[in-house]
Order: sequence, then structure tokens, then C-alpha cells
Amino acid sequence: MNNTLSIKNISAFCCLFNNLSTLEKDSSHVCTGLRIFLLIFSLTVILIIPSHTLIAHSQSENGNLSSDTPNIDAKHIFDTKTAVLGNDIKNLFILIPDEAHHGNGEAKENRFIEQSFLPQNVIINKGTNVIWFSGDVSHEHRIIINNDESLFDSGVLPEYSASNPMVFNTVGNFGYYSPDIDQEAVQKGFVMRGDIKAIDQPNKLNTNPNANVESVGVFMVPTKDIDDYTKDFTEKGFSIESTYSFKDLRGIARDTGSEQTMLVWTAGPSMTTDMITSALEDIGSKLPYK
Repeated sequence: MNNTLSIKNISAFCCLFNNLSTLEKDSSHVCTGLRIFLLIFSLTVILIIPSHTLIAHSQSENGNLSSDTPNIDAKHIFDTKTAVLGNDIKNLFILIPDEAHHGNGEAKENRFIEQSFLPQNVIINKGTNVIWFSGDVSHEHRIIINNDESLFDSGVLPEYSASNPMVFNTVGNFGYYSPDIDQEAVQKGFVMRGDIKAIDQPNKLNTNPNANVESVGVFMVPTKDIDDYTKDFTEKGFSIESTYSFKDLRGIARDTGSEQTMLVWTAGPSMTTDMITSALEDIGSKLPYK
């Protein structure tokens, strides 16, 4: 059904009303009853049916992905700050990137990327384990969910260490944050925040049934050495799902160059979360971030 059909229906009703006006002289009571019935029915068509049609049409025109459409493409995560996982993913590793504790309101920009977490927002399937991995060199972090330390408190996370898994067994929205950030950023109102939405995910991430992916994560490395890091990831048992290179906020920083690459990795069931953490620690320790 579309708006054109609705307009045709309205025109038909107008014709009926005109015909009924002619007949009304002979049988006023019958025609008046029919006019009232048709008036109520036509108002239903005009007010209700087109409104639903317009809403659906508007969503289609905008081309927005539905909230349960899996997407872990690196560019998508960079542009939207959001990743969507399928119901086949059991573990998500969220990265705290280097210098994430700085806010963009500071006098001198210190961050590499305008996200406190990678991915900063995520839609997961109910039952997914979430692990936070700190890549913020020389800084310690804590992760607290829903501003409730009794619900989840990661404890102190030094550089290149991972939190214990937090399993989201309940459908709902969960905000998380790290209270341990740069004091200058705090004074300017900056807070390291992220969001997790747990749903009954109807879709799988993998269209390839042979992929057998269970764990997903994001990492940040200097673009100039991307080939070396890609090789390191694959040799340790990871697969590289996608990458996206971007000009970092600093322009140039120490030995990292002026571009960084967001790298989305996946791992199969043969890699446990402990094995993944160990591998990420080893890769992170070789990065030139300081």
C-alpha cells in the first residue's frame, strides 16, 4: 500500500458522497446513515494508513540500518562510534586507546582519536561476555557500569591488561565509564563514557558458516607499520576483519607518524579469552605509543 493508493481511495469516497447527495432527496434516513459510516471509514484511511506508510517510507529513504543488523566494519565504527554484533559472538574486547583519558576541550589536543573506547557504543546479544583491554600507556583505568560499583568494578587496569569478563545476561541499556582520567579534562567536564545495549539478537555476524568466529575486538596501531602488525596478529591466530586508516588528532606524535589505523580482529573458539589477552599484551608492548 502507498500514498497514491490512499489518494485514489479518498477520491472514490468523494464520488460516493456526491452520488449520495443526489439520492438523499428520496431516502434521507438511509443515505445519512451511509454517509456517517463512510465518513468514519474514510477518516480512518486518511489519518492512519498513510501515516504508517510515510513512516516506513521515511526509514527506507534514510537507508538506516536496523538496530539488530550486525556491523563491525572499521570505517563504520570510526564514523558512527558503534559496532553491532551477531548472536554467534560470545566475547567482545573493548579497547581503551592510548591517550583516551584526554578530552578535546583541553588547551592542547592530546588524543589520537575522538573516542574514549573502541568501540565506544555497542549492540550485543544477551549472554555476551565483554572485556575491557587498556592500551592507554602509563595510565591506569577502572571500568564501572551504570555508576554502580557493586554491579561491576573492573579494579585497576594498568596498560596492556584486561578486565575480568562481564556477562550481560539481561536485555537492556548499560552505560559504563572510567573515572580515572586527566584532571585537566575533568575540570573541563570531560568524562570517558561508553554504552552497551544488550538485545535478543536474531542475526548472526558471519554470513560465511565456515568462519566460526566467537571473539571480536578493535585495536589501534600506527599506519606506517600496519603490515608488520597485521602479520603479528595473523601469526598469533587472529583474523583481520577490516581496517580503516585516519589522520590522528595530533597530526604527528613521537614515533607513530601522522596516521593511525583502526584494526578489527576476530578469533575462533580455539582462542580462549586468556589466550587473546596474552596475545594483545604482547602486541601492545611493541607499539611505539608512550
